[in-house]
Amino acid sequence: MENEYKTNLLKRFITSIGIIVPIIFVIMLQNFWVFTVMISIICCLAFYEWVTNNLTNRYLFGFNLIFLFWFCSVYFVYDYSLMLDDALVQFSEVFSSLSVYDIFLLIVLNTAIFDTVAYIIGSNFGKNYITPRISPNKTFEGLVGGISGSAIFSLIICQVYNLNFWLVLIFIIGGIFAFIGDLNISFHKRQRGIKDTGSILPGHGGVLDRLDSHLIATPILLILTLEVFILL
Repeated sequence: MENEYKTNLLKRFITSIGIIVPIIFVIMLQNFWVFTVMISIICCLAFYEWVTNNLTNRYLFGFNLIFLFWFCSVYFVYDYSLMLDDALVQFSEVFSSLSVYDIFLLIVLNTAIFDTVAYIIGSNFGKNYITPRISPNKTFEGLVGGISGSAIFSLIICQVYNLNFWLVLIFIIGGIFAFIGDLNISFHKRQRGIKDTGSILPGHGGVLDRLDSHLIATPILLILTLEVFILL
């Protein structure tokens, strides 16, 4: 059991590096069209897995959930990368040298850190299961660990970029919604009796298995960070 856990953890780590490196490259380019193509490909693959696995309300709920993620990602990056009016000047003042692409990357990393820490803590110390019928591996210990990971990550970001510490609360909220998003996809998979939606990502399963935590968390964090945070 311990060897299996270590092997799976190594697979997840290697796959995560393989995922995050191209994303960081696209973010560094800061090209709207390249960014849009990347998000569109990811969303198309996720929706394909939703349809092929015949998950609940595939053409209604599935499409709308994935489209919401796509729309918010593309819309906010487009809107805040124009830099044409006073609101965007205020954006640059609030976030210092960070671009909207950098903010998007930090939001994605926050969810990834929440998932990783929750998985490690839950696998090693988890005893109190939250929803054993939907997702038998989700524990309170893992949830607390994931939230702690988000809190520490956001504290570091605030220190490094001299940002308002309200960002800590926002990223903690993001971690909670990452958990809800993960649980939501787990519910649909449980109804179909499947563990993973695919096998393209070793240690993670399919694209939808990796995207599940981001589907709800990313739109909400984009709204809170880019809209609310500027007003503070």
